[in-house]
Amino acid sequence: MSGRVVYSQELPQAERGVLDLRSWQFQKTEPIALAGEWEFYWKQILYPTDFDSLKISPSFREFPKLWKRDVVGTDTITPEGYATQRLRVIVNSVTPELAITIPHFYCSYLLFLNGEYIGSNGQVGKSSQTSSPHWQYMTREFKVTSDTLDIVLQISNFEHSRGGSFFDIKLGEKVKMQTIEGREKAFDLIMSSSLFFIGMFFMVLFWFGRHEKQILYYSLFCLFYSYRSIGSGSYTLHSLYPELPWLLTLKAEYITMFLAGLFFTYYSYYLYKRETSRFFVLLITVISVSFVFFTLFAPVKMFTQLVAPYSITILLGFLYLIFTYVMAVRHKREGSLMSLISSFLLFLVMGAVILEYFGILKNSMLFYFVGYQQFFFFQSIILFYRYNRKIEIAKEKAESAARSQSDFLSMISHEIRTPLNAVIGLTNYLIGDKPKKQHVDDLKTLKFSAEHLHVLINDVLDYSKLDAGKIEFEEVDVNVVDMARNIVKGFDNKAKEKDIYLSFLHDDEIPSFIVCDGLRLSQILTNLLGNAIKFTDEGGVTLSMNIVMQTKKRVSIKFSVEDSGIGIPKDKLKTIFDSFSQASTSTTREYGGTGLGLSITKRILDLQNTKINVFSVVGQGSRFYFTQTFAISENQEKVKETISEAHNDLEGKYILLVEDNPVNVMVAKKFLSRWDIQVDVAENGREALEKTAIATYDLVLMDLQMPEMDGYTASEELRKRGYTVPILALTASVMLDVGDRVFKAGMNDFITKPFDPGDLYNKIRLHIEKQNASNQTLN
Repeated sequence: MSGRVVYSQELPQAERGVLDLRSWQFQKTEPIALAGEWEFYWKQILYPTDFDSLKISPSFREFPKLWKRDVVGTDTITPEGYATQRLRVIVNSVTPELAITIPHFYCSYLLFLNGEYIGSNGQVGKSSQTSSPHWQYMTREFKVTSDTLDIVLQISNFEHSRGGSFFDIKLGEKVKMQTIEGREKAFDLIMSSSLFFIGMFFMVLFWFGRHEKQILYYSLFCLFYSYRSIGSGSYTLHSLYPELPWLLTLKAEYITMFLAGLFFTYYSYYLYKRETSRFFVLLITVISVSFVFFTLFAPVKMFTQLVAPYSITILLGFLYLIFTYVMAVRHKREGSLMSLISSFLLFLVMGAVILEYFGILKNSMLFYFVGYQQFFFFQSIILFYRYNRKIEIAKEKAESAARSQSDFLSMISHEIRTPLNAVIGLTNYLIGDKPKKQHVDDLKTLKFSAEHLHVLINDVLDYSKLDAGKIEFEEVDVNVVDMARNIVKGFDNKAKEKDIYLSFLHDDEIPSFIVCDGLRLSQILTNLLGNAIKFTDEGGVTLSMNIVMQTKKRVSIKFSVEDSGIGIPKDKLKTIFDSFSQASTSTTREYGGTGLGLSITKRILDLQNTKINVFSVVGQGSRFYFTQTFAISENQEKVKETISEAHNDLEGKYILLVEDNPVNVMVAKKFLSRWDIQVDVAENGREALEKTAIATYDLVLMDLQMPEMDGYTASEELRKRGYTVPILALTASVMLDVGDRVFKAGMNDFITKPFDPGDLYNKIRLHIEKQNASNQTLN
């Protein structure tokens, strides 16, 4: 199927074996097809000298024309056989250098011009044993030495179902002919390479992406059609690699045609599955696969006859697919209108190719090139758009799932921390209420268990924050030595219970105050010390801090936690920092824990561009260490201000407690009453609005999640009314956005449940003092 160009309808035609081109201006016009009546010698292989030495009576037959079962003279022409055809071309005595383009024939040929060999494909012979076919377009230049060009063409066919000539031999000015050949090869190579890389791109997209079948079949369609672009038509591949076996390339040409049609059908089916009949897909599958097997195992004469029925099948199939695209447009499927337009243009191109195959129509290479390119371009856009859209949908689902997870964690944290607030609060209250000696140990055990549960909940919630990647670090002045010493003191009792030592070593030159996020650094050291003590039954644990480097403004400190515990196997050293991971399941059963401590520690340090390292020997212990650089605080003489309840500054203050849970109300009132605070209670936000309208309070403690009206809404409404009294949020949720929402609603601060009594006291005092100072300034 050729893409050769027809430039004019009014061209000279050969008559009785002679073509007169004396008036043809080769330099100003396009190449001319040597068409018309050629001398025809059936069942004869003649050479140029034979026409001079032998008296041969010619018959005349149209050229180009396939060998069909027609009669020429006394001979019956069949697709199988051999013949010689001759044409004499009369040219002007002043003619530029010319070139002749010889298309592929469905058989072998040998061409002479003025008695000189010009070119050949395969081997011409009088039997299948002496004849061998090969297909290749070629352009040969020559010099005009006389006013007559004597062209002798030998053709033989014993393999293909089509014999004879189908495409034109063209004659033209050398440079123009070479330009046309180069352009056609460029078109073929551009088409093939672009389709190949499009196919590979979508194959990679399928392989590493969402494994959507329409992407797979479109990729296969492009890859197989990329071969047809250079393995059929002008057969550019044969020109590049003339040594390729003819039978191999012929089978590849037919198989890629059948499979390209099959894969396009599957592509269309999975693109618009609801509109495409499965029976149609099954029918195309059966036909295409059968034709592939027939091509593989049947003789050439048989399988080469499949082009005509398959072309008709494809044409009818395209009509049906266009109908499915119309239905997809009606149903408003994504990309269906663009699919319809581009596929209709492809249908026109394919129809033109089929009509050309049957000799009904001739088309230009440019028509094929533009038609194919626009189709593949727009189909690629459609697929890529659909792929991106699915990614967006998946992203939206993931974000929705993340929001659901966040909401779930918020709800769970609230529901667990609310009763936990009562347990820890009452335990703290009873311990501070001078209990009997026989109850002290029980209360401490109860407090330890509740606080341990609190730590586990915080681990899960901290991991959620870190997993979201939205954690923020504060930069405040911290006495890192005092902080570490206090952390170690906090583990004293636990170490004594296990009868192991717990020591703290540090360089005396460490600055008094550094700038860091003290809460996160404390969390890291707490996790590492807690882990070390948990897995150490003999010996002890040491926290050390040493200066690695120090300048006037910065200091690098190496933190190390070393224990003499059970150690970690080498093959587990890389996994202990994974989420919910411990060295073994037996470790989890024996020592407990969520397996999140080290993961949280590593993530916090990773976000600060700090690497944590571990060295461990099974049975001898482990050492976790990291080095972090901090800015040195400009003021090393700071004295940390402490607000305690040693001197009660809250006596007589009037506070509104907005809380719907009776147990939490009881716990809060016990502490507030101990500090001689008068407490009024509102069960929800709406009741709080009513009470603040008729009473004067020094501060409002606002729960966030309540029926009728929550704490956020109530606070916003109070601020809209001009209410300036401090509002402190009491929340059992510690999700990422709680702090932002609290301040956005107009509240001054928040306290998480279960609350520390000292923290509650200090924050109440701080905000009341700020409010009093502000009122005095206004007065």
